[in-house]
Amino acid sequence: MSKDRVHAEHWACSQNPKSCLKPSIATQINAQLLDAQNVTVPAAGLHTKTSDRRSVIPNTSSLRESKTRPSSWLRSVAIIGLLFAAILPVMGADSFSDAVASTTEGLVPTPNSLTDDPNLRAISANDLDSDSDKDDGSDDGQNASSSLNDELDNIDDPEPIKDDDEGGIGIVGGFSGVSSFNPNNKGASLSLDKDTTSLVALSRESGMLLESFTLEGQVTAGCSFYNSDGSILQSFFGGTFTSLNSSQAGYVAGVDTNGRVDFMAMGVNGPVNALYCHQDTKQVFVGGSFTSTQAGLTTDVATMYSSSTGGMAIYSAANKTWQQLPFHGLDGPVYDFTNFGDAVYAVGAFSATVDNATHVPLNAQPLNLTTCTIVGGNNAEIAGFTDPRSTICTSGRDSEDATWLLRDMLDGYMTINFPFKTTPSLLRLMNTMYEGRGTKSFRVMAVENNQVLSMTYLDPQTKQEISCSDKCPLEHNTDWQDFRFVDGDDMLVNITGIMIKIVEYHGMGGGLNKIELYQRDPRVYAMNIFNGSPCINMPVQPYSSFTGDWAETTAASYHGTYRTLTVNAADIASSNAQNWAISLTPYIPEPGFYKVYMMIPGCQNTNTCRLRSLADVLLKTNFQDALTFHNVKQGNLVDQEIEIGTVYAPASTANFSATVEVSLSADAKADPQAQRVELVVDYIRFERVTSFDNLGGVIRLNPDLSTEKQLFSAIYGGLEDALPENSVVYSVTSGFSNGTEPDETLFLGGKFSNAEHGYYNIVRYRDRRFVPLNATGLHGTVRSMAFVDSSLFVGGEFNGTADMRTALSNMAQYNTTDEMWYPLNGGADGPVTSVVPYSPFGSHVVAFAGSFSTLYAATGSNDQNLTSNGLAMWDTSAAQWSSLPYIEGSPSLLFADSWESRDYNVALVAGSFSAVAALEANGTVLLSSNGGIKSLSMPGAGLQPDSEGRLVVNSGLWYAKDNTTTPMLIAGGQFQTQDGATNLAQLQDGKWQKLLGGINGEILTINNAANLLFVGGVSNMTINPKNDKPSGFGGLVVYNMDKNDVLGVQSLQGSDENDVSPVRINKIAVRADTSMVVVGGNFTTAGGLLSCPYVCTLDINESQWSPLATSTLVDEVTDMLFADKLLVVAGTFKNGTEPTSYLMTYDFDINYWANVTGAESLPGPVTTLTHADHEESAGMYYIIGTSESDGAPYLAKFDGTSIIKADFTIGSQSKIHSILVVPRSRIPSSVLGTQSNLSRRSDMSIPVGYVLAVSGDLYLPDGSRASNAFFYDNKWAAFLSTIQSNGAPGFVNSVFFEIPPTNVYQRHRLSVALVILVAIAIALGITFLIVFVGLVYIYLRNRREAAATASAASAALAATAGGMGAAGTTKNPLTTNVLGAGTASGTAAGAGTGSVAANAGITDYRTGIAAAAGSAMAAGTKRYTQGDQYRNVARTRDTWGDDNAFVGEPVSYESIVPESGRLNSGSPAGLAGLAMAGRQAAVSSDTYVHYDDKKGVDAKYAHVNNANESLDSIFESAAAEAEAEEKNLARERAISASSKEASFGANSDTDAAPVTTFAAAAAAASNARQMPMPQHYDSEANLVSFDSGSESNRYSRTSMYRPDSTNPFEQRMALRESQGAFPPAGPFADAGDGIGHIPMPSAYHMDNEHTTAAALAGASPAIGISSGVAVGAAAASGKSTAKNLRRRSETTSTRNTDGDMSVSQSPSSRPSGESSANGSTTHLPIRDSLKQYPVFYAKFTFSSRETGELGFRAGERVFVIDQSDEIWWMGIVDHGSDQPLEQGVFPATYVSSEPPKSTDWSELM
Repeated sequence: MSKDRVHAEHWACSQNPKSCLKPSIATQINAQLLDAQNVTVPAAGLHTKTSDRRSVIPNTSSLRESKTRPSSWLRSVAIIGLLFAAILPVMGADSFSDAVASTTEGLVPTPNSLTDDPNLRAISANDLDSDSDKDDGSDDGQNASSSLNDELDNIDDPEPIKDDDEGGIGIVGGFSGVSSFNPNNKGASLSLDKDTTSLVALSRESGMLLESFTLEGQVTAGCSFYNSDGSILQSFFGGTFTSLNSSQAGYVAGVDTNGRVDFMAMGVNGPVNALYCHQDTKQVFVGGSFTSTQAGLTTDVATMYSSSTGGMAIYSAANKTWQQLPFHGLDGPVYDFTNFGDAVYAVGAFSATVDNATHVPLNAQPLNLTTCTIVGGNNAEIAGFTDPRSTICTSGRDSEDATWLLRDMLDGYMTINFPFKTTPSLLRLMNTMYEGRGTKSFRVMAVENNQVLSMTYLDPQTKQEISCSDKCPLEHNTDWQDFRFVDGDDMLVNITGIMIKIVEYHGMGGGLNKIELYQRDPRVYAMNIFNGSPCINMPVQPYSSFTGDWAETTAASYHGTYRTLTVNAADIASSNAQNWAISLTPYIPEPGFYKVYMMIPGCQNTNTCRLRSLADVLLKTNFQDALTFHNVKQGNLVDQEIEIGTVYAPASTANFSATVEVSLSADAKADPQAQRVELVVDYIRFERVTSFDNLGGVIRLNPDLSTEKQLFSAIYGGLEDALPENSVVYSVTSGFSNGTEPDETLFLGGKFSNAEHGYYNIVRYRDRRFVPLNATGLHGTVRSMAFVDSSLFVGGEFNGTADMRTALSNMAQYNTTDEMWYPLNGGADGPVTSVVPYSPFGSHVVAFAGSFSTLYAATGSNDQNLTSNGLAMWDTSAAQWSSLPYIEGSPSLLFADSWESRDYNVALVAGSFSAVAALEANGTVLLSSNGGIKSLSMPGAGLQPDSEGRLVVNSGLWYAKDNTTTPMLIAGGQFQTQDGATNLAQLQDGKWQKLLGGINGEILTINNAANLLFVGGVSNMTINPKNDKPSGFGGLVVYNMDKNDVLGVQSLQGSDENDVSPVRINKIAVRADTSMVVVGGNFTTAGGLLSCPYVCTLDINESQWSPLATSTLVDEVTDMLFADKLLVVAGTFKNGTEPTSYLMTYDFDINYWANVTGAESLPGPVTTLTHADHEESAGMYYIIGTSESDGAPYLAKFDGTSIIKADFTIGSQSKIHSILVVPRSRIPSSVLGTQSNLSRRSDMSIPVGYVLAVSGDLYLPDGSRASNAFFYDNKWAAFLSTIQSNGAPGFVNSVFFEIPPTNVYQRHRLSVALVILVAIAIALGITFLIVFVGLVYIYLRNRREAAATASAASAALAATAGGMGAAGTTKNPLTTNVLGAGTASGTAAGAGTGSVAANAGITDYRTGIAAAAGSAMAAGTKRYTQGDQYRNVARTRDTWGDDNAFVGEPVSYESIVPESGRLNSGSPAGLAGLAMAGRQAAVSSDTYVHYDDKKGVDAKYAHVNNANESLDSIFESAAAEAEAEEKNLARERAISASSKEASFGANSDTDAAPVTTFAAAAAAASNARQMPMPQHYDSEANLVSFDSGSESNRYSRTSMYRPDSTNPFEQRMALRESQGAFPPAGPFADAGDGIGHIPMPSAYHMDNEHTTAAALAGASPAIGISSGVAVGAAAASGKSTAKNLRRRSETTSTRNTDGDMSVSQSPSSRPSGESSANGSTTHLPIRDSLKQYPVFYAKFTFSSRETGELGFRAGERVFVIDQSDEIWWMGIVDHGSDQPLEQGVFPATYVSSEPPKSTDWSELM
C-alpha cells in the first residue's frame, strides 16, 4: 500500500469516521464481554502504523467491488439469456462475472494505475455513496499542515494535535499477563517466588508487590487503608500463620507500600478469619478463633482477662496498640464484618458477650491496707526492718522503715486482718534485695480457717499463666509481681484477712519490700475511711457522704463497721427525715452492665429487727437518668448482700461517676412496739455481668470507643430479632432490598434455619425483624456474600434454593428487585469461600474465589465449561464471566472494597504465585481510548501455551473482506486453543477458535487480499516414507475465507523441491489497486522451478508466481513495506566489491531496483520497517535494526530524501520489535507526567503532539525493564510491563491500530450451476416479457374495436336527428336545456317539428315545443337543475315491461323469461333504452332484474327454480335486439296513430293557430312500414320466429345473431349470448341510509332512452314529458289518444317537487333492497328464524356455478350461519316472505359486515 494512499485513507477516516471500516474489532469481540470490562468500543477507522516480521500486519487488502456499467452487464445477461432460450447451451465453468468489492464505505480512493483487464476498472467517487454525517471534531486531528510545519521553529510551546481516532489499539506479543508500568516497583507485572507468600495490590492496569513472606500457614483475610486518590496506604492480612520471615507473628500483621511490616503488638492468640479496616477511624477490626490479644496475655495477670477479646479485637493502626473492647469479646469465633449505618457488624458462631466479673481488670480496686491490722511472725531483729507495716504505702527501696525482713534462717509470715469483709482478687508483691535476702516462694492462706488459697502468675520466660498454691515463686528482683486469686474459690468470698507465709528465701532470710492488695468488684463503703488507698493513684477515688444522723456502728457479731440512720417514729414523714441520705460513689473502671448489691448486716444478733424499716435506693448512672428502687427491705436476720437491680453504668471519670443514694422510704412505718426506725448500710458493690446472652451470631459495635460516646448507653448490642440458638453466620453484607435504602437492610448468610418463620441459611434483617428471601433461602451453607447492582451475590456449598425449585451450584444471584434467584450460568464445581465486589474492574464486577476448578456452562446452552484456578469474575451488567487479573497460582486471599468514584480502586490478593499482572491477556490485549488495557477473550477461552509451553503471538489481522462484513481478529504465532487449533486462530464471540488446521509451524505474518488470507511463517515439513513426498506446513498458505478452502499455489522453497529445510516467510505485502501480493523470506524458488530469490509476487486472479527484476539480494528478506508506490525491501544486498546495503527499493513501473540514500551508513542489518504514519509522512518510514559491532538496537528514519539516524539511548541487550507513532492524547497523563505539550525533535522529525511507542523487551536507561515505552525529547517513559507464565518477563511484538484495508482487484468465476440458473432465470424473464406484450396488444385491439362501435352508434344518432331537423329552423327555449350526443341535431329536429305544427294550424305552440323536446331526448340526455347542481337525468339504467316504452309504466315481472332472467324479446317495452349509446352503453350499463318465479309468471313455468339464473344480466346483444324490436313497434304505432288526431289543451295566454301534423305522421308511418322485423335464432342457428310477441320468444332464450354467421361481430355476439348470465356491474342508488340498493325501472328515467331507441330505429319523434307537460308526437294522434295517454300517465306518475313526473311503484312490486326512482328504499323485514345469525352485505355479485353454492347480488343481505372456514362461508339469502330461503356456500371475501354506500359500487359502473 502506498504511503500517500495510507495517508489519504487515514484522513478520510478522521474526516468521516463512518466511512471507515464498520463495525470495528469491538463488534466482533463479544459485546457483553467488553461491557463486563467497561471496554470502550473502538471507533471505526483505526489506523495501522507498524509492521515488521513479527508485527501484526495491518489489514491492507480487501475485495474491492466494481460498480460495472449497467448497460454492459445487462447486455451480457440479455445475450446469455437469449442464447439459452434459443439453444439451451451447457455453459462451462469458465463463464464468469467480474466483481470488485470495496471494504471501505464512503472511502474514495484514487488509484494511480489500473490493470490491463478492460473488464476491471477502478472504483470512483461517483460509484460510492457518500456519508453526509461528519464528525464535528474531525478536523482537529489534521492541523499539522505544511503551514504549521513552516512555523514550528517560532512556536515555543505548540499545542498537541488532538487525536480523532478514539478506537482501541491492539497489542500482541509473548506474554500471559500485562500491566501498566509502575515506577514504584520497577515494573508492573510481577515475577514472584512460588515458595513464598506474596501480598500484591492490584489495580485495573497495574500490580504492586507489597511484600513477599515466608509464612507458616496461609493468608485468608485482608483489608486496606487508602489514600485520598484510592491508592493503598497500608494493608493488613491475617490467617493461620504464626511466623513472618522467621519472626514470631500472632496470626495477623500489616504492611505499607514501602514494605514496612507492622506485627500489630504480637497479634492475637488464634487464627484470624476476617479483617475490616475502618477508613475514618483507622481501626482494624479483627475476627477469628482466638480468645485474647497476645499483648494482653503476656503483660500481667492483672489485665490478661480484662484484655480478653473472645473472637474479636480492635487494633489502632495510628497508635499501634490494641483497643479495649467495651464487652471483652465473644464466646465464639467471628467470621465476617460489614459496616452498616454508623456501626460495624460482626457475625460468627457466638451467642453471648464475655464481659462478666471474670473478665474485669484486677488492679482497679485497691484495698486500703492502712486501715488493716498487720502483724508479722519471726520478724527480723534488724532495726528498721522488723515491722511488716513498712511494706504498706512506702516509696523507699530496701531502706529502714520501708522493708520487712524475717529472722535469719527462719520461715515467717505476715497476717493482714481486714476491718471489713472483702473478696480479694490480686496480690502484688515486690521482693527485697537487702543484703542478698529475699523471698523465694510463699503461700497465701485465709485467716478464718488457714486454708491455702489458689493463685496464678505469669511465667516471665514463657509468658504463660501458671497456677500455684503451696509454693508460689517470687522473682528475686525489684519488679512488681502479680498473683491472681483464682475465681470460683468459695473460700475466697468475703474473707476477713489473709496470711502470707514465706516458705523459701534467699540468703539469710526472706522478706518483702512492698505489698498491694486488690479486690475484684467496685465497692464503696459507708465508712469512707475504708474506700480507696492513699498510696495508690486512681482515676476516681471511691467515696461516701451522708446527710442526717448516720451513726458509725460496730457490732460484736459483725465483722466490720457500718452506718446506721435512726429516726423517731413521729418524724418519719418529716422533710428532714426524708432528705437524710447516704451517698456512695464507686469507681467504675469500664462501662458495662452491672448488678448492684447493698450489704445489710443482720438484725438478729443486734436485736434490732423491729427497728429495721424500708429504704429507697436511687441509682444515678449519668447526668440525665436515674433509677429508683423503692421499699428495699432491711429486716434480714443475718448478714446479707441484697441485689438492688441491674443497670448500665458508664466508666467513672473526673466529670461524672455513678452514684447510689440510700434514704428512708416514704412508706416506712414504725413497729407499734418500737418508738423509732433505723436504716443500715455497710457497702455497695457493683458486679459486672454478661451484657447480652442471646446474640444468635450477630453483634453491632460503634467504632467510636470514647467514654463520652458510652456515657448514656452501650455502644454495642445484638439485633432485636435474634436468630435461633446455635446459629452460625459466615457472612454479612448490606444493600438495597426491594427498593429500600441501603442502610435499611442487612443480609445474613451461614448455617441456620427457622422453619416457623420460613428461612434457611440466608435471611435479611429489615424493620427490626427477619424477613425470608424468596424460596425461603438456600439448600446448603452460605460462606460469603456481596451486594452489587441491586443484587445479592452468594457463594458457599449449596445445590439449590431451599424449596429445591431452582438448581444452583455453589454460587447464585438474588435480585432484590424482582425477588428471584438466578444461577450464574451453571455455577462452579467446588465450594466458594469468598465473594467480593472487584472494584478495580469497575462497579459491575463481582469476584468469586474458592476451591473450584471448573465453571459450568448454562444449562441448555452450547457453550463449553471454563477452566479456573479458583478465581472467577462475574459481570453483573452483561450477566456473564468477565476478564481476570493474571495470577499464576491459586489465591488464598482476595479482597476489594466496594467500587468508589476515585482515581484508583485497588484489590488485595495473597498466595503462592509465580507471576501476577493486572490483566490476563495470553498474547493479545486491547488498549482502549482512555489508555486502559482490556482483554480480548472471555475467561478460559483465550490462547493457551502449546504442547511445549510456548505462547507467542507474532502477527495479527483484523480481517474484513468488505464494509458489509464484521471485522474478525486473526492471530498467528506459537500457541493452541481450547478447540485444538495450533498457531493460527480467529476470535469469535470472545473465544479463540480454530480457523485452519494443519498449521504445525510458527506463524510470522498474516495479511489478506480481498477474501484470500495469506499466512506465512516457518515451514515444518517432513518426508512421507510412503511416497517420499514432503508434507506439513510449507511456510505459506493461501486460504479462501468465503469458501473455507485452501487455494492451491506452488510452494516457495529452496532450489531442491525435496529440500525440507525450514522456509521462512517473514513478510507478506499487498500492492494497492492491483491483484499483486508480494512475499518475502528466505526462499529461492517457487515450486522448485521458477527462480524467485527471497522476494516473489503472486497474482491472486491467476494464482501465478512472478519474480521481480534481478537484484543483489544474497540473504533472506526480513521486512517489506510500500512507501509512495515503491516497495521498500529490508535484507542483505551485496554487489561485488561495493559496500553491503541493507535496504533497497523496487519501482514496479520501471521494474528497477534502486538504492536508498543514506542506507550505506546503517550500522547493521535491518530487522523491521514501520510506516511513519502521521500527517507529514508521505513516503517516510522508520528503520529498526541491530548494530553489527555490539548487537545493540538502532533506530533511523527515512524522511523522504535520506536516512536520519536517531540519538537513541537504550540498553544494548534490548530487543526492539516495532515502533509506532502515537498521538500524545492517547497516552495516559500519568505515564508522561504533567508536561502539557511535547516539542518536536529535529533529528527524528517527530511531529508535534506525537511520541514514538517502542515495543519489545526494553532495558531502559533508568534500569527498569519494560515491554513498551514512549520515547520523546530524548527521554524514556515506561508504559507496559508483561509477564510470561513461567514468571519470566514478557515482550510486545507490535502495537497497532485498525485501518481501512488496501484496495485490490479480484476476479471471481461463477460455478456452472450458478451460470445455468442465471440463464434459466433470464430465459423465463424474456418469455414472460413476450407474453406480457401479447396481452397488451390484445387489450389495445379490443379497446379500439369498442371505440369504433360506440362511434358508429353516435353517428347513427346524429344522422337521424339531422334528417328530422331539415324540415324547419324554428328555435325555442327548450334547446338550451337539451345536451348530450347530437344535441345540435336534436334542436334542429325540434325546430322543424314546431314549424310543421304551425303550418298545420295548431295554435298551441307547446305542441312544437313538445315535439322539439322529444327530438332532443332522442338525440341526447336531458340535463336539469336540482338546487344549484346540474346532473344527468338518467341516474340509473333500468329495464321495463310491456307498454312502457313511451309512457313510463312500471316494469311487469311477467315479461321476464324464467330461464334467463331477461326481458322477453317480444315485449313491447323492449330494450330501447340501451340503444341510446349503442353497444358501448349496453356493455357498461347491464340491467339487473330480480327473478321471481311466483309472481306474474305462467303456471307452467312455476316449477322453474334455477339458482344460477335468479339474477342474470343483459348481454351486449340487447342493444341490437332493442333496435330491431323498436323498429317493429314504431312501425305498428305509426300505422295506428296515422288515423287519429292528437289534441292537447291550449295555454290561455297563447293564441297560436291550430296546426295539423298529418303529413309528418304519414311520413313516419310510411317509414315504419319499411322497417324490417328482427329475426331470432336459437342456439343451433335455426330461425325461431318473426313474431316478437310469440310465446317461444317470450319464454325461450333466442338471439338475433346467427351462431353460424360468417360475420365476426355477429359470431361474437351470438357466443356472448350463449354463455349465460353475467354478474351485475351497474350502479346502485343510495337511499340515504348508507345502503346501496338495486334500482328498479322507471319511465321517468327511461324516457330519453326510449326516444333515442325510437330515433335510431327510424321512428317518428317519441312523446316525451318535459317541464310537467306530456307531449305526444304522432302524425295522426287525436284527442282520444291524448286522453288515453294522459290517463295512463296519471295512473302511473305523480308530479315531484321539481315539476318532473316520477313513477310510483308499490313496495310489493320491488324485491328487498331495490330503490325507487326518487331514491327511497324499502327493506324486507328479517324473519325470526334468521335473527340469530349475523348479517353481512354483499360487496360483489356472486353467481353460483355449482350445486351448493349461494348466489346473490351486490348489496343484498346475507345471513351467515357458518364461518369456520377462512375461505368459504355458509349463508342464507331471503328474497321475500313469500319466497323460499336460499342456502349455500360463498366466498367470504364477497361480503362485509358494514352496509355499503353507493360510492362503494361506483367503480362497477
